[in-house]
Amino acid sequence: MRVASSFLPEDENNIYKKAVFRLMPELEGHELEADFLKKLVCPQCGQESASALVYRLNNNDSWKQLGETFKCCRCRDRDMLNLSMEKGLKEQSQLISERLMNDYFLLPEKLKGSGFKDYHETNPVTTVAKQRAISYVKTFLASEQDRYNLLIQGNPGTGKTHLCVAIARTLKEKGFIVGFLTTGQLLSKIKSTYNKASIITEENIFKDLKKLDLLILDDLGAEASGGNDDWRKSIIFEIVESRSGKPTIYTSNLTDQDLPMVVGERVFSRLYDNTKFIDLFTEDYRKKLRIK
Repeated sequence: MRVASSFLPEDENNIYKKAVFRLMPELEGHELEADFLKKLVCPQCGQESASALVYRLNNNDSWKQLGETFKCCRCRDRDMLNLSMEKGLKEQSQLISERLMNDYFLLPEKLKGSGFKDYHETNPVTTVAKQRAISYVKTFLASEQDRYNLLIQGNPGTGKTHLCVAIARTLKEKGFIVGFLTTGQLLSKIKSTYNKASIITEENIFKDLKKLDLLILDDLGAEASGGNDDWRKSIIFEIVESRSGKPTIYTSNLTDQDLPMVVGERVFSRLYDNTKFIDLFTEDYRKKLRIK
């Protein structure tokens, strides 16, 4: 390695020497020469446009390179651009996740702090339900390919929503984007897009639903209270279709006999695709707790 250090201006040589001492404090006090080589082979692109800091102790003809060869300016700029783009994409993804959670993670006020630990097993049916809900979370975390839908049915007050909140909070804490809202709330969101002043479209909402890692749709069938029944069934079908291939949890107070009449046969048929079931048709969970 040749270095024409004798031709270096004294002040420039001192700058390089200070850099060497700063990077290698153990050389402080030694007499040495230092230089900054250019036109070295860039380790990334192979062009002779890289550089390196070198030094040698006095009375020693062997020049030593300090650290790795610096990449050429073009490669360094490209690396910086890639890092900047990567950071920008991460920040953008984070903002989208936060918006989705704000818009679709709507836990019931009374159950916001509920989890598996405070789900009380009042009988064998609730014991099995809790075990299956925990199993759902474990499978969700273990393998994306093995995830499935869940349909939880049971009488009002049997702990369906409590179990769903426990699932939702557990997966949210693991970093997943979870949506939690009642069917009525989601239909109201969609209906509000029909207002001319709305800046959100129906299409926007369906795109959002596809982005959720998990959607929990509580109280399916309770939204049926007259009005445009055809529109309601059609929209619910679109909601279910938008989640095709992505895990979704549905809860309902209705039996297998009543549910198809309320949501429509097409929706009911889709609910059975890649789905496991939790049956909670038992005594009122809340009443049992009050009796205790």
